[in-house]
Amino acid sequence: MTTINGWQRLWLLASIVWAVVLLALAGMPDRGWTMQSALFVVRLWIMPVAVVYAFGLGLTWVMRGFRVEAKQPTTTL
Repeated sequence: MTTINGWQRLWLLASIVWAVVLLALAGMPDRGWTMQSALFVVRLWIMPVAVVYAFGLGLTWVMRGFRVEAKQPTTTL
């Protein structure tokens, strides 16, 4: 099993906190639950979480590209 990196840990923590906040707001006393409102809360949770995860993957990919280029020796003719 592989370990998760720092970006994935940050994403996991942020997604859990975001889910708790949304569920707390959605569970207010005067709010009646319907399937439509439940789907709205799920969409409201998944979109920012997916965007943050994709941003972290993209940033890691770019940083890895710079590291690979820096390790290659320069050759002169």
